[in-house]
Amino acid sequence: MFVGDSLSENQWQSLTCLVHAAIPQAQVNKSNKGNLQTITWPEYGISITLCFNAFLVDLVHEKKLGRVLKIDSIEGGQLWKGVDTLVFNTWHWWLHNGSIQPWDYIQIGGKLIKDMDRLAAYKRGLTTWSKWVDFNINPAMTNVFFQGISPTHNL
Repeated sequence: MFVGDSLSENQWQSLTCLVHAAIPQAQVNKSNKGNLQTITWPEYGISITLCFNAFLVDLVHEKKLGRVLKIDSIEGGQLWKGVDTLVFNTWHWWLHNGSIQPWDYIQIGGKLIKDMDRLAAYKRGLTTWSKWVDFNINPAMTNVFFQGISPTHNL
């Protein structure tokens, strides 16, 4: 499973294309459920999933507040459990501000703030993610990789 932003999406697409090229006559099933896209080759027992999550922590829409980036929360991590290999990435979207900022508020614990230093927010989000991995993933059963910084698309 690839978890992250467009860098993860590109890697997921590349790997699924490579697998398809290796077994072009195999049956392929595709499914889309929310932020999950999965391609499965049933006769080989292979599934490759993309979980689009640009921050790794939760970004939720709350009725009266709008988009809230919950730096201390990974409810979406339930989708990542039981996978053989997890490839994570995040970075690019943490720097967006102004009209392209993807949140209206940041929540740390029970406190809501309009914004904060982006590197401090990124560090806090990655700390939440790494604690989640340490607590929820058995390294004897799941390989975990973290992909570093992705470049911007408009250079």
